[in-house]
Amino acid sequence: MLWLGAGCAGGRLVEGIYRDAAHGYQIRIPTGPWLAIAVDGAAVAFRAPELQAAMAFSADCKAAEPGELPWVARHLFFGLKAKRLQSREAIRLRDTPGIRTRLVARLDEVPVEVEGVTLRRGDCLYDFMYVAPPATFARGQADFQAFVESWTPLAGE
Repeated sequence: MLWLGAGCAGGRLVEGIYRDAAHGYQIRIPTGPWLAIAVDGAAVAFRAPELQAAMAFSADCKAAEPGELPWVARHLFFGLKAKRLQSREAIRLRDTPGIRTRLVARLDEVPVEVEGVTLRRGDCLYDFMYVAPPATFARGQADFQAFVESWTPLAGE
């Protein structure tokens, strides 16, 4: 599904917190209907079967794209067809600049709503993505927001 994946083996999970010192962050793992899945390219990824939804997080500190965040964040939406932008806003999270983008599109000919958040801190890009059918998107959005807001850079990073 899009860019999401299971490749980053640098972190460790302790008491519901995924910590990755190599990429300088920690993040709280969602609970409830969210089940961990392996998705190529993501540090962590989850699906909620009853919502037909997925969310994921990735970090890139080696080959992070340069440029303005609205332009850089476009990589989250490659593979989607018939994209219609719903909103885009600059954000700050823990004194880190970011961009939040929401759109509707088609994925494998199925309508979806998508929300992506890209943060840049130092040489790293941190990406969050949430995908769900329009009928269930709102039901998982608060979980996605909590997931994003749990991101915390590690001291000294």
